[in-house]
Amino acid sequence: METFVAQIPVPSMGATVHELTLIDVEVKPGDAVEKGQKCAEFESDKSAFDFEAPCSGTIKKILARAGDIVDANSPFLWIETSDGSQKHLEVRDSGANGKDAAKASAPVPKAASGPVPPPAAAPVEHKSQSHAVIGVAQPSNGVKWTPKALRIIREAGFDPETVTGIAATGPGGRVSGDDVEKFLASSPAPKAAEENAPAEVAKQETVCIAGIGFAVPKTVKTNKELLEKFPGKTEEEIVKTTGISQRHIAGEDEDVTTYAARASANALEMAGIDVSEIDGVIMATIIPDQPVPSSASALAKHLGIPHALAFDLNAACSGWLYALETGRAFICSGTAKKLLVVTAELLSRITNYEDYSTAFLFGDGAGAAVLTDSQSGHQLHRLALSGDASQYEAIQRAGGGAKNPIAKPGCDLSAFYLTMNGAAVFKYAVVAFADIIEQTLKRENLTVDDVDWVVPHQANERILKAVSKRVGLPYERFVVTIGKYANTSAASVSMALGWAAEEGIFEAGDKIIFCSVGAGLTYAGGLLEW
Repeated sequence: METFVAQIPVPSMGATVHELTLIDVEVKPGDAVEKGQKCAEFESDKSAFDFEAPCSGTIKKILARAGDIVDANSPFLWIETSDGSQKHLEVRDSGANGKDAAKASAPVPKAASGPVPPPAAAPVEHKSQSHAVIGVAQPSNGVKWTPKALRIIREAGFDPETVTGIAATGPGGRVSGDDVEKFLASSPAPKAAEENAPAEVAKQETVCIAGIGFAVPKTVKTNKELLEKFPGKTEEEIVKTTGISQRHIAGEDEDVTTYAARASANALEMAGIDVSEIDGVIMATIIPDQPVPSSASALAKHLGIPHALAFDLNAACSGWLYALETGRAFICSGTAKKLLVVTAELLSRITNYEDYSTAFLFGDGAGAAVLTDSQSGHQLHRLALSGDASQYEAIQRAGGGAKNPIAKPGCDLSAFYLTMNGAAVFKYAVVAFADIIEQTLKRENLTVDDVDWVVPHQANERILKAVSKRVGLPYERFVVTIGKYANTSAASVSMALGWAAEEGIFEAGDKIIFCSVGAGLTYAGGLLEW
């Protein structure tokens, strides 16, 4: 029977849904599929759903990858089939020029209203590390570049101001990422000394994570308990959309300092360091016990270390990684020799358990690390920190600050709880997480095969699975604790690291990638060599 190639579009979800996020792709070119077989999973701002093959045949091309945001009705995949019902979707030029046809028809991945800026790499004297300005400043020589093209050319060690001979085939005559990759494939590499400079500098600026610890409340609250307020909803729905089965909840007589102290004690024990040797405490939290003084000062008092620098920082879910990088820089500059970098969150205090969109997401917990200037042991490399303030409203707790300090009698209390635009966060998070991992690999001269583990912010299991697919790292290498601890904001990376260390899954020399996306939006990522 005669076959032809049909170009299958991204499904339409109605007049009000214009774009969708591709969560997962379960087939690859060359796979035989049956009509009705699940091929992919999409999510709109209204729901998640499976994409099924509209006909039997063989997958020829897939025009998007996990994490991409694509327009409804744009081309998604090609299937070679004999099913006449798909004849109206036939690709007329699927032979010799099929590659060009695929490029012309492929959906253009989006990141909500614009490209997600990559995390700013730590500044060093090397042109390939100019990540902070990628996608912002165009070269002054008149050549227009896409943000991806600028990132690739700079990371390859070339100055876009002086590069010539690149064909510009991108939209509006811009140099695209594909154009740069073709140019690099046929051009001599930058000098070896320059290529090796970032890794060499990074090695000189590592510090030791001498101890890691975490702590969670004893009380566990399951999805079933929370669902009592939402008749008609099921545990299966919650697990499918979030990956969360339960969360730990602090008692009324407990506070942030309680759990910060327990995590710190565990970290100090692992490090074999007495608390009297600590000369600084850095705390990351979005819900301190009180506005003034800092939670870091409260912890220092509780632990009995009165003469030490102590301050808080708030970078939401990226907070602990921001605090780690701050601590690393303090030690490298000589400001401190032994630091406690701590995070503790009691998100149950600011979660609205009558709001279905957030009631199941958050939990309580804490984590801590002891940083020292030792050049042996678990070596923390310089972390890259960045953000995208255009998505400031995506995750927030608007009440409790100077604009709205105290809830007035009878007022709407919703502003005093955490709120989230889940669809917007999902769109940005998948691409941002993937970018953080990919840029860390480039900065450290690593490939995905060199990575032993990824310890990510525990945002949402579906986000993490999409990131795994997008970067080509097996999901089995991701340390995932969200199922039992839920999302604990700044504490989640430290808790996942602490749990994995306690379980003994890391081996000496393991390369561990950190990555986080938080409210703000804030981005952070980097390498730990165990």
